[in-house]
Amino acid sequence: MNILFIEDEKELATSGIAQLELRGYTVFPAYSIVEAQAVLDDPKRHVDFLITDHRLPDGLGIQFVIDIKESFPHSKCAVVSGCLTGQDIAKLEELKIPYFHKPLLYINVIDDLRRSHAKRAPKRVEPEPAEDVEPPEDVEPPKESAKRKGLTLWPFK
Repeated sequence: MNILFIEDEKELATSGIAQLELRGYTVFPAYSIVEAQAVLDDPKRHVDFLITDHRLPDGLGIQFVIDIKESFPHSKCAVVSGCLTGQDIAKLEELKIPYFHKPLLYINVIDDLRRSHAKRAPKRVEPEPAEDVEPPEDVEPPKESAKRKGLTLWPFK
C-alpha cells in the first residue's frame, strides 16, 4: 500500500517514514501542501492513504484534507498534530475525519484507517439459490469470477 505522508518537520518525517516502511508500506513524503498535491497529480503514483500534519509551511493540513474529502468523500485521510485546537477538533469530528495527537506511532494511524474503512465497506450478499428450480440442460453454470488483486478505490484523478 502507498501512503502520502505530509510532515514539514524533517526529524518527525524521517521517523514516521521509517515506521511505515518497516511495516512494508511505500511512503511518498511531502513537506508541504504543494509537494503533496504534486504527488497526487502524478499519474505514476497511486495513493491509498493520506496522513498529514496540521500546520504546514504553505497552509493547513486540515483544510487540505477537507478539500480532498469534498471532492473524494471515500478517500482515506487522517490529520496528525500536536497543536489541534478545540475548533479544529470540532470541525474534524463534524466531518468524520480521523485525527491523532503527536507523539504517536504512525502505524497506529494506518491500522485505525484500515479498520474504520473496513467497517464502512459494503458487504457483498450472494442471492440464495432457488431450491426447486433446475437450470436448463443446455446452459452451463456460471463460472466464478476471478478476484481482482490490488484493486484500490482511491479516487484521485
